[in-house]
Amino acid sequence: MSNMVRHIIKERFNSPDKRPGDFLDQALNDMASEKFLTEDFIAELSFGILFAAFESVSTTLTLAIKFLAENPLVLEELTVRA
Repeated sequence: MSNMVRHIIKERFNSPDKRPGDFLDQALNDMASEKFLTEDFIAELSFGILFAAFESVSTTLTLAIKFLAENPLVLEELTVRA
């Protein structure tokens, strides 16, 4: 699943004129201004959102904590803005 999302990201990144304007496109547009946004992070985040739609709250929270632990810059931004 992650590989499929990565493939879609690469297709959209290489064809900015053919983007439908959804969440994935917004994330790709934000890559220029947000340091933590990489293709891998966007792929994992997209997978996480899909996962969260079908799993329990405890599983989803575990995934969120995992992502925050793997991305200390995001955690820092979240705690500074809070």
